[in-house]
Amino acid sequence: MTTSSEAPSHRRRDGVLLYGMYDLTGLDRAPKVRIDMMTRALSGRTHTERITGVGRGRVMATWRWLRSGGPGRVGAVYVEPTTTTALPTDLAFLLLMRLLGHPVGVYFRDAYQFYRYMYPRRKLRVFMDWAWRVTTPVMAQIATVRYVQSLGLAKVLHLRSPQLLPPGTDPASPDLGAGSQPLVGYVGGTGWADGYEMLVAAMALVRERCPDAKLVTVGALPPERQASLPPYVEARRTGRDGLAELLRDVRVCVIPRPITEYTNFVLPIKLWDYLSYGKPIVATQVTETARLLEASGAGIVTPDTAEGLAEGIVRMLTEDGLAERCAAAARAYTVAPANTWDARARTVLETLGVAAGPVAAAEATAGPDSTTVAST
Repeated sequence: MTTSSEAPSHRRRDGVLLYGMYDLTGLDRAPKVRIDMMTRALSGRTHTERITGVGRGRVMATWRWLRSGGPGRVGAVYVEPTTTTALPTDLAFLLLMRLLGHPVGVYFRDAYQFYRYMYPRRKLRVFMDWAWRVTTPVMAQIATVRYVQSLGLAKVLHLRSPQLLPPGTDPASPDLGAGSQPLVGYVGGTGWADGYEMLVAAMALVRERCPDAKLVTVGALPPERQASLPPYVEARRTGRDGLAELLRDVRVCVIPRPITEYTNFVLPIKLWDYLSYGKPIVATQVTETARLLEASGAGIVTPDTAEGLAEGIVRMLTEDGLAERCAAAARAYTVAPANTWDARARTVLETLGVAAGPVAAAEATAGPDSTTVAST
């Protein structure tokens, strides 16, 4: 792990503002989940306020926060930006906070714009890509600490002195263990870059050896695609609150991403969710995921082919004790203090130089899609 050389060496006042560029309604996307979990973790350690939302709602919430004396209530700002592009008003606000003497830590989330063979441009994506390529370096210049999920991403973005801040585990999640049914679980997108089609093809091979095996997927799927799925594939939709119940009987969870330069440095939040639920995992051998599974002992890695995935899934379904051992290892990794969201919050406060302090209990609505929240 590397730590930004610009991180303050002295302790400032307690209190942090989490500035999130998403509407958190539904918690149905990984960035929303991350913002929610980071808010909870920071709130447990210091006075925490939050501005979230999109577009005009976020602008108005920011203005109201400034008018209410927000800068005097916190010692630093932690930013969870959108995967697309920051607004000029976002950059102006963060620069203002720097000028007021507040350290600003920015989590650099992604760089899929460099990999259009995986994520083709549609509609306004050409303009959005251009804007992202302009605003991302500007945010990096404004930031006093630059957080990343992996050093591979930091290298792609040319970030100096990056600070590792991967997702965390949630020990409060129910320990589901390896389910008793021959069910395979998958949570996430359904495009080529997610490996969805490869997983469906793998299940056909799995059923040749495990005829009762079924696949349960959680994610958005067009109606016409859903209608074409084989009968042993069930597509469901649920929010984060319903995820544990949906995965309860699942024996093994899968991350079937193709192996590319991009997927090698990405760490999907669903990996930490699988770990937190104590689920055995089968994943393709992308670099960062493979490294985590090796460290935790929570699963096995395979080639990025239908045949490779099928072999790994069959092993989890049939090999005596394998799923149970991986489930126990996943849960042990989850409850280790160094791996939790609380540990991530501690890293943020330490690198921003914010002292832990009294935790206030207050909440104020700042708009229809933007909220300023004090820690609860």
